[in-house]
Parts: sequence; C-alpha cells; structure tokens
Amino acid sequence: MPRLDYQLQDFLLFSPEAYWRLYELANQASWPLPLLFPLVVIVVLAASRRFRTAAPYVAVGLAALAWCWCGAFFVRHWYAPINWFASYLEPAFYAQALLLVWIGMVRRRCRDAVGPGPRRAAGSVLLLGGLLLYPVAGVVRGAGLAGGEYFGTAPDPTAIATLGMCLLARGRQALACLALPALICAVSFLTLLALGSWQAWVPLLAVAVTAAGWWLGSERRRAAGSSA
Repeated sequence: MPRLDYQLQDFLLFSPEAYWRLYELANQASWPLPLLFPLVVIVVLAASRRFRTAAPYVAVGLAALAWCWCGAFFVRHWYAPINWFASYLEPAFYAQALLLVWIGMVRRRCRDAVGPGPRRAAGSVLLLGGLLLYPVAGVVRGAGLAGGEYFGTAPDPTAIATLGMCLLARGRQALACLALPALICAVSFLTLLALGSWQAWVPLLAVAVTAAGWWLGSERRRAAGSSA
C-alpha cells in the first residue's frame, strides 16, 4: 500500500548543513562580489536625488544583472547540483531580468517613483531589508557575514529587494515584475520551512508586505480619485 503520510521534510534532497554551506562556498568563490552588489545599488539610490534621470535606469540595470548572475552563478553551479528542482527555476531568473529591462528601461516605467504613502513605505522597507538586513541572518545562524545571503548572489535577498524596487515604481505595469520574485519567495518559504529554519517566515512576510503595500496604495489612490 502506498505511503500517504508524507511530510514536507520528506521531499528534501539535502541536509540543513549542506544547504547553508552552499552560501559560504558561493561567497568564498565570488568574494568580494557579494558585498559589492548591494553596496553599488545603495550608492546609486543615494545619488538618485542628484541624478534623477540616470539613477533609476542604473538601478534597474543592476537589478537585472543581479538576477542573471544569481541564476547563472548560484542556482546553476551551486544549488542545482543538490536540488534538481532548482534547474527548473533557473530560467525564471533570466525571465525576471528581461522583464525588468523591458518594463523599467525600454518602457521607461522606472522614471517616476510613487509618492509618500503605504506603497512607498512598504517598498522602502523591502528594498533596504533585502540589501542590508538579510545578510545579518547569517550572523544570527552563527555563520557570520561570510555565510550570509546577499543581493545579487542569493535568491531570497535578490527577490525581496526587487519586490521593494517594483513597489517604488509608479504605474500598474510594475505589477508584472512582482510575480517571479514572489514565486521565488514562496519556494524559499517551503524549503526553509522543511529545513526547520526560522528564516522561512522572512520571504513569506516579504510577500505579505508587498501585497499589503500594493493594496493599500491602490485603495488610497481610489479614495483620492473619488474625493476629487
């Protein structure tokens, strides 16, 4: 009789130790790139007030490059060898990069940022969280910064920061860029939940914040439109 009492852990192809060790090895192989990616994005964001025309395009270009590098470097060369499912996710990283370039740069939707409000607040929290706070989880785990997950070289912070970046862009077309990062967060939630890690709730929370920020922002626009 076939077994019907499967648990989420039964589908894991690797141990927690092997999973977290991937980030240490990937960081060592590409150091100091894990630090440079988020640092450059932060510098570009800081310069956005002075270079209002060029900075948004540079930021979107860096985000697209981060998705390509994360897919080609981490997912293909490090994650896929221990998890065959990752090879099916790899094309999503390249698709997200193309989508960012198309909507953000070709369609020029990155030029205008949303005004003050819940959508902007949610986007800022997610963007800074993915760039600056997520690597701290490595310290909490006891792996130090060398074992942290960084924007551009690890899927979770790359997806979370991209969710924030898309929320900060004005217009409904930015909604199309949210689907794949949300999918990556959902897969990470299930994986980390199976590993028994508290970090599972971080990507799930990021998706919830994204949905709340978008919905509250839409409600605020509708309320402003009806009162005008």
